[in-house]
Amino acid sequence: MLVVATVVAGCTGDGGRGADGASASTGSPSRGASAGALPDDVARALAVEIRQSRADWGRRVVQVRVANTGTVDVTVERATLHSPTVEGDASSDRGREVRAGVDRDLSVQLGDPVCPVTRGGAAAADDATGAGTDGARVELDVVDADGRAGTVVVKPEDPQGHLARIHGEDCATLAVAAGARLWVDDDLPQHPDGGRLVGSLTLHVEPVAGGPRVEVWQVDRTNLVIPADLTNDWPVAVDTAALDGGTAVVLPVVPSRCDPHAVAEDKRGTFFGVHARVDGVEQPVFYVPSSDALRGSVYDLVAASCGWETD
Repeated sequence: MLVVATVVAGCTGDGGRGADGASASTGSPSRGASAGALPDDVARALAVEIRQSRADWGRRVVQVRVANTGTVDVTVERATLHSPTVEGDASSDRGREVRAGVDRDLSVQLGDPVCPVTRGGAAAADDATGAGTDGARVELDVVDADGRAGTVVVKPEDPQGHLARIHGEDCATLAVAAGARLWVDDDLPQHPDGGRLVGSLTLHVEPVAGGPRVEVWQVDRTNLVIPADLTNDWPVAVDTAALDGGTAVVLPVVPSRCDPHAVAEDKRGTFFGVHARVDGVEQPVFYVPSSDALRGSVYDLVAASCGWETD
């Protein structure tokens, strides 16, 4: 269900200001100058939500979903997201026609994260999950079929908390990276165990000289693989303060499901959620991705374990 966003500033015929003092542009260089400004009722009928497809999660791309709740068809030539949690402006690289009564998504690439900073200058994530749509706004460059154009400024809704989650992941990744390098092996060796195939996923943790203390205490299951003991996560006990060098932790994995479409439509099955503390401060969950080679090995493990026929 779409939640209608608040229009902070609609388009006004005289290029004036909205009720809250926010300015609203009234012209488009291409069509608006001769046809006039977009009417206020058309502008105020546009609602905005932040969405994110699972395929875009790792790429830090979000969708600006524009719902046209009015009766006039429009074209959104550009959507630009401004948020205090990322640097710069995130703009769509193509427009979408948004007919009356429908909604359309415009994808935008987020800039680098803006995170709290510790005394030592490293990024911190202790309060990162508190940041969401506070201070965020979306600017829509809109034109209707008659060529009337303007820029509509909208406060977006984010009912699923995508911006807060992304900010937490981003800042946790940076905070942990200041004290440790984490990665998973490309290989996923398989071995029989009690009549089933078990894969051995290897997580590496390497301290960063002069960085903060990092404790890794849990890795989460994915929608494709689960711990071999059929629990929901792998307990990990790695503390960079106790390491002279890098360490490797082997995580026994088995498939969590055998329906072929889970692999065919996989988006997040090879991203491993990590729980960590940095200098004693618990971080939001962040993700260690798999290489293409490991992703293929995970799919092979599922196929072999589930008895699928392969060419």
